[in-house]
Amino acid sequence: MNIGERERATTLGGLLYLRNGGRGDAGYELRATVAAILGYMLDGMDTMVLSLTLTALGAAFALSSAEQGLLGFVLTGGMVVGGYTFGILADRFGRVRTFTYSILIYSVFTALTAAATGYPWLLVTRFLSGVGTGAEYGIGMTLMSEAFRAKWRGMGSTFVSMGWTVGVVIATVLALLLMPLYGWRAMYLIGVLPALLAAYVRWRIPESPMWVERVRMEGGSGGGKDDGKGRGKGAGIPLRDLFSRGYLRFTAVFLVIAIVAEMGYWGIMIWLPSALLTEYHVAFTRTIYILLATDGMVLLGMLVFGLISDIVGRRVAISAGFIGMTLSVAYFAMSRTASQVLVASLLTGFFVNSYFTIFGALFSEPYPTHARSTAVNFIFNTGRGFGGIAPLLVGILAPAFRISGVIGMFSLLFVVAAIAIWAVPETRGIQLR
Repeated sequence: MNIGERERATTLGGLLYLRNGGRGDAGYELRATVAAILGYMLDGMDTMVLSLTLTALGAAFALSSAEQGLLGFVLTGGMVVGGYTFGILADRFGRVRTFTYSILIYSVFTALTAAATGYPWLLVTRFLSGVGTGAEYGIGMTLMSEAFRAKWRGMGSTFVSMGWTVGVVIATVLALLLMPLYGWRAMYLIGVLPALLAAYVRWRIPESPMWVERVRMEGGSGGGKDDGKGRGKGAGIPLRDLFSRGYLRFTAVFLVIAIVAEMGYWGIMIWLPSALLTEYHVAFTRTIYILLATDGMVLLGMLVFGLISDIVGRRVAISAGFIGMTLSVAYFAMSRTASQVLVASLLTGFFVNSYFTIFGALFSEPYPTHARSTAVNFIFNTGRGFGGIAPLLVGILAPAFRISGVIGMFSLLFVVAAIAIWAVPETRGIQLR
């Protein structure tokens, strides 16, 4: 909805807007968005590295399909723990500080995965790596949302979401270059490099002005403190307040959408390479090329649906994306020839992130500054927690129904999400408060 200058002045975002003479800080907007993109890029890399190395890990440690699926489950379990914990910390102690620590945690434990000597080691390091990556999405999206102009916040969310796909592409290219020569351990050893990003974020990205302003406003009565340099402590709100009367409908609907989206993504994308390799007998190199083409369609779909969300609205974009996924996975389950598999993979790629690209803006817009990171992290990572069940279910059910058949079952869930989004008001263009 459009808010006039008079109404805008009654919100915290409006106070900052008017104080700057009606102009946002484009430089900070860019730096905050780039930092969020890079953080979410690591998230995509971590997930795709597991997907691409899953078959190799199974061979190296003699793992069953259920044990391989459990690796995806513990990774998402770590993401849930990290998302919940760091989301609250980001509202309490600031976005930039907690963002930095989450990147360091990811970097250390991804690199340690390369030294794994057995299955228990893999489980522990994958879980702790997930703790770091679980925080990056919610904090990065919150940082972007508070810096980005309201009219095009959906595209800002799209740019950050594309970081995931860029990370997936980087991991896929690295697999093509490194795995044939150095094996799966090289894929995890490169995890030490993101520590450089943590240093960049800590020293080059200022704290969110909206968060700093909130801390200052609450300093006298809300329990928040500030040292004048954005290194304060916000009052925050208990997690249970997300289910209070003012937010309950948004929180409930967003949880349904996040759970369906995450179950679909993890169940499909973690097992897609294995389906191509084992069920459709596609050669490894050709599989890599199909995945790269699919990633290209993912980026195209994200741009298209990001624009739709800012021009037409969040609800239309999300509903259309889930309907598209319903048809795509059903077609994938029915595919039998190589050409059908290719078309199904490309269609799935186009729609699989069509709704994810909007989540950053959608989950940020209804909630106030002192609860925003908590809300985004809680909703998104609750979805991830349920999503972690999907790879395990696929691994368990695959012997009876084939991987493609189990993937096709997700179409029923996508229909539920396509309908659920219409239970909340449209938030396109709303000014944050």
